[in-house]
Parts: sequence; structure tokens; C-alpha cells
Amino acid sequence: MKSQLTHRATRAATAVALALAAACSDMATDPASEDPTLASAPQPITEEFDGATLAGWGADTHPLGRGSVRSTNVSLGGGLASLALSAGAYDGAEIITAARHGTGAYEARMRTPQAPGSVSAFFLYQGVAGGNDEIDIEIFNDGTRRIMFTTWVGGRETNNVIRTLPFDPAAALHDYRIEWSSKVVRFRVDGVVMQEFKRGIPKRAMFVMANTWWPTWLSGPLLATPRTFEIDRIRIGG
Repeated sequence: MKSQLTHRATRAATAVALALAAACSDMATDPASEDPTLASAPQPITEEFDGATLAGWGADTHPLGRGSVRSTNVSLGGGLASLALSAGAYDGAEIITAARHGTGAYEARMRTPQAPGSVSAFFLYQGVAGGNDEIDIEIFNDGTRRIMFTTWVGGRETNNVIRTLPFDPAAALHDYRIEWSSKVVRFRVDGVVMQEFKRGIPKRAMFVMANTWWPTWLSGPLLATPRTFEIDRIRIGG
């Protein structure tokens, strides 16, 4: 839909700036991974979010959806990266890797907030001017247990399916996994395949991202107190 395309154009304008900021951190960046063409499978990395800073990741403030994502809404503590939805404003939070990565497996262990009208996402995004490749896992934060799996190629949506989770994603941490090859994109939840696509497969190297935000294509009340999207770990490769 038009609003989703607008959000992706905004995201493309900010993704490279975020990644450049993250690249100044402790994690070395492979120069080849900054080329927005198909890269080789990533070296295995597990981010446990145990440190005092988001080493190797970026967090910034920029418009998205009904409000903005804000760097001040990202915090670390207790072995979690916490991405907050603000009270009294339609603002959220977003993190992004310093480098792009190619085909392989990507997994996040996370718990979503309860905040109708917002979504929480774990996804891959090319982040270039013009049409982008993208692979999305998006969970509706409204108690319906809906999860949306989507792929984009060159800025064109090639696949989109909504499923229902067999559990409440806001009640506990669960594992969400993307398996991406040149022939298939497969999505697993707690090890169980929930969806796979064999056509319209993205081909370009992409940043690994996670966010929680308020799309214009959903409606919901402002929050009286902040709600938090918790990420226990992210695995890249393997």
C-alpha cells in the first residue's frame, strides 16, 4: 500500500546513515558487505546484548509511521536490548547492524509489547536510494497473535502472508528465524516452519534490523505508560 512504500523510502534514506554510525563502533566491518549486491553467507555472529553499549549496531531518531523512532527509546539491561514505545506519543525505536549481510540464517529471540496499533519487527533491509530488497517478520502488538511474513525485491512487494501464532508473543521470549537462500526464503518460529516463499526472492545484501513502531495503516490509542519490545539475542549466520 502507498503508506508502506512511503515508510520504506524514509527508511532507505536513514539506513545508510545509521549503519555508518554503527560502523564506528567496536565491530569490524567487511568492506565487501557494504556493497549492496548479493554477498556471501555471513560469518556466524551472536549478539547477546550483554554489554554497556550497542557495539556494532546503530540507533537513531527519524520519522516513521505515525511518529518517529527515537534513539533514546533504545536501552540495554539484564541481557536484553529494550526498544520502547513511548507514552503519550506515537514514537518507537529501531536498531540496525553496521554491515550488510548476504544469504544465510538470521534469528532473534524476542518478546513483543502489548500496544494495539503498533507492530514489532525483525527484518533484513537493503537500505539504498530507490527500490530496496527486504525480508520481514512483523508481529501485530494487539493480542491477535498475528504475524506477517513479507519479501520485497527492488521496492516491489513479491510475497505477503499473515499467519496466527500458537502462543501469545507478548507473554514470553520466542525464537523467530529467517532462512534465506537464492531459491527460498523460509520463516521458522520456535523451530517450526510457518511459511516459505520460492518465488520473488531478494538477491541483494541487507542490513539486519529490529524495530517497534506505529504504522499509519493501523489505528490504536496512545499509551498511558511505555511498553517495551525485548530482544534477548540476535544470531547472524549459522
